[in-house]
Amino acid sequence: MHRIFLLVCAFFVSSHAAWSRPFNFQTDTFAFANQTYFDYKPVSDTEIKISRRRGYLADYSRHCFQLCRAVLQFYQFAEFRPDLPKVTESDYQQLIRRVSKIPAWSSAPREKVVFPGYKDLHSFSSEHSLTLEKNLGVWWPSYWRIGNWRIVFPAPRSGQERVANWLRNELDAGRIRAVYITRFKPINHCLIPYHYTPESNGDLIFDVYDANQPGQLVHLTYRASTRSFYLDKTWYYRLGLVTALRLYVSPLF
Repeated sequence: MHRIFLLVCAFFVSSHAAWSRPFNFQTDTFAFANQTYFDYKPVSDTEIKISRRRGYLADYSRHCFQLCRAVLQFYQFAEFRPDLPKVTESDYQQLIRRVSKIPAWSSAPREKVVFPGYKDLHSFSSEHSLTLEKNLGVWWPSYWRIGNWRIVFPAPRSGQERVANWLRNELDAGRIRAVYITRFKPINHCLIPYHYTPESNGDLIFDVYDANQPGQLVHLTYRASTRSFYLDKTWYYRLGLVTALRLYVSPLF
């Protein structure tokens, strides 16, 4: 009976608005990384050789979309309560699944899902990484989202300008959003912009959560002169230029 009571509390004790506090990169993100399916080996300062792994497949690969979606879901729909006693692993599995079933683009439920015994997502994911990996969802549905087919169409500069203005307006309103970045074959990835710095020339430098390198400060820069987005040089992408598309804003996109 005591265990059931704790779980009921975890489901219904809180009733805050979805965007009730500022996003914190250190505490509102996962402590573990998405592991890439391919090997990435630098060939030059601007080129990376991408090849299939031989004899080894990462345990948690191809889940960048799940992790970005989950960051949005936990930030909007979950509350961590270190003042409450911890529950069983089975209970945490139920709580994770409850959060992950709420569409990221929807309004918040009346009561947030409470995770007892932890102060934030980062500390919870540090101790329960395997439980999260097993309950946030499988990787393959994200590859078949209808909105993914947008990558085959041209990306007009006016459209990139609209995405930049949309991100700026959403962040000004205290809402974080996800973007799908692509150059078709070299990169198909997603990011969570959570803060931006405007430059005098009209550029916008977005700080982003990158599931591939969760502990590192990464930037997605919008250059007003070319109306284009550029990702920081990383170990998996050296070319910079990307197309940015809105992600998790509707059932289709």
